[in-house]
Amino acid sequence: MMMMRTSCLIIIAMFFLFCFGPSYTATRQGSESLMSKRIPVDLDVKEPEVIEIANFAVSEHNKRSNPPYLKLSEILSCQKLYHAFGDATYTFELLAHDGVSTNKYMARVCHVATRGGSVASLMSSTIPVGGGRGD
Repeated sequence: MMMMRTSCLIIIAMFFLFCFGPSYTATRQGSESLMSKRIPVDLDVKEPEVIEIANFAVSEHNKRSNPPYLKLSEILSCQKLYHAFGDATYTFELLAHDGVSTNKYMARVCHVATRGGSVASLMSSTIPVGGGRGD
């Protein structure tokens, strides 16, 4: 009987550590308020991480669409919305060239942390939002 109670307490303790441990860690690192309030953070468009994910978004769009394919011209803005367990959503406003003209597009990419690294997926295909500049 005592052994079963101890086992139950250990399982409950592990459950709480699994569920609330990341929140405690985030609080200690000072990013808890970003995660709990889900405030998007503006990122520097020249950061390698931002450029890599923007290129991924355009590449994924091209895989899902018919020609003419887009080529990334410029990243205008990028916002990162933090989620639990290191996951994030990136929202881009970018300029892309379709072979004829350069137009403004929006893209949203979900970046999920995994045990072996991370996985990114295009949540919404890049869509023209107007206001582009012609070439």
